Amino acid sequence: MYFKIFKFLFFIAIVLIAIYYTYPTDITDAQIKNYCKSYGITMILTIGGTSIGIFLGFILAFLKFANFKILNFIIDEYIDIIRGTPIVIQLMIFVFVIFASWTNNIAAAVFALGLNSSAYVAEIVRSGINSIDKGQMEAARAMGLNYTTSMRKIVFPQAIKNILPALANEFISLFKETSVVGMVAITDLTFFSKSLQATLYTVQPILFAAVIYYVSVKFFTLLVKLLEKRLNRND
Repeated sequence: MYFKIFKFLFFIAIVLIAIYYTYPTDITDAQIKNYCKSYGITMILTIGGTSIGIFLGFILAFLKFANFKILNFIIDEYIDIIRGTPIVIQLMIFVFVIFASWTNNIAAAVFALGLNSSAYVAEIVRSGINSIDKGQMEAARAMGLNYTTSMRKIVFPQAIKNILPALANEFISLFKETSVVGMVAITDLTFFSKSLQATLYTVQPILFAAVIYYVSVKFFTLLVKLLEKRLNRND
């Protein structure tokens, strides 16, 4: 108990010291609002991308378990292409090629981040389902349940404990990966900090952005740990 309190106080002290030395001293009220706006854009990209990634990832994972060879081949190739190419390249293809006619680059970036995330989510779901004993599916089918019902009522509820923490970690990873959207002129936290650095002629905005990322990830990590404890409460 005392060690947890010490860790919390130590974290607060480190953050306060970091803010004191990195917060831009010559920043205006308008620039502070833009800081908040850029952080909001980062969260929109993260939440939107994760939502699309989870939706498509679950569909891809369940389709793979349907055991259609041609469909499995297509899904495997899709996952390999997404995981085998840099997210920056995927982002540029979506913004400058696929959705070149769109005036809103943020929407195009959300789709790009979502599709990138879906490949990793599909593997997370697949590994989570594979962690369940195959006898569970066999017993359900022996009872007369079809594949879809067996997966939905027997296998997946057991796999969810392994899947949810990993999905939460995928959210954290995507939150940090949004820092590349400045390559397509989207004013997220990283891009705005870089612009502010050029305006104020100081490295403080970049360092302050690093503090914001760190505190955010620390908070998200805490939520993941609380989620894991809740899921393991009845084990």
